[in-house]
Amino acid sequence: MSELTFSSSPSSPQIGVYIDAFEYGCCRKPPRIGDTVRGRLTAHPSPTGPESGTRWDRECDVVGVGEAFARWDPGHGDPCGQPMLLTLSWHENAPGGVEATGVVATVEQLYYEASPAPGQSPRELRRSVDAADRFATDIVADDGAEFGAGGVYVVLDDLELTAPTPADAANARAAADRGRRTLTIVGPAPCFGPTVPAEGGRVRVDLDDPRLNISGVLADVGGVVAGTAGQVGRVESAGLFGIIVPVPIRPGDLPLDATAELLVVMVVDPGHEQAARLG
Repeated sequence: MSELTFSSSPSSPQIGVYIDAFEYGCCRKPPRIGDTVRGRLTAHPSPTGPESGTRWDRECDVVGVGEAFARWDPGHGDPCGQPMLLTLSWHENAPGGVEATGVVATVEQLYYEASPAPGQSPRELRRSVDAADRFATDIVADDGAEFGAGGVYVVLDDLELTAPTPADAANARAAADRGRRTLTIVGPAPCFGPTVPAEGGRVRVDLDDPRLNISGVLADVGGVVAGTAGQVGRVESAGLFGIIVPVPIRPGDLPLDATAELLVVMVVDPGHEQAARLG
């Protein structure tokens, strides 16, 4: 168990967290004073963040914030002394999260300036409310500026936090690494080899091929990469709005029309992206 494992009592300090409007826009009730909320607590670097990291459990990827703690992405470096914002999510279910339960003490609806002055960051307005609106409306400030509704900032009492195990943290790092190496590629079938790759099979792709539409963290690496194919399908338009629907096909065959486009989700081999970049 992590040395940062902590379960607060009513005498423990209150913790403020940001909850995105997406969280309660589709699932669960919007936060209300007196309600108990549960989710995953994560710390994010933020130049204007109200909290600061005080200690770091590197094995479990957890940062201490006062007497509380939250998940920390080690890719952000040493959190100690960094200003940060804590967020609560009940959609985040990856391994390695910090489970949090607390009672809502206060709720502030956040609004952000729609059209800030050139070179200026958007202003933020806050309004204290008893409960968040599922779909809050935009407002106009006294100076006539329009502000769009965002999420809410809530203060939680009676915190109960559960830290991840070292194994959970290791699984989370592995999942993040796979996600970073995952590419979604759309292009003519011949770009993926002489036959259609099977899901779970091997595939090689030239990322510099101008016929390909590539998305993912490694989309701009370039060069020939190899990896494992995940989802594989034939792309067809559907409806008036040009929605792209991947249609399953039989692996090992080319589509009847070899110019037809395929959608291939592939996980690039570890280290292969560096080789592609150097090549």
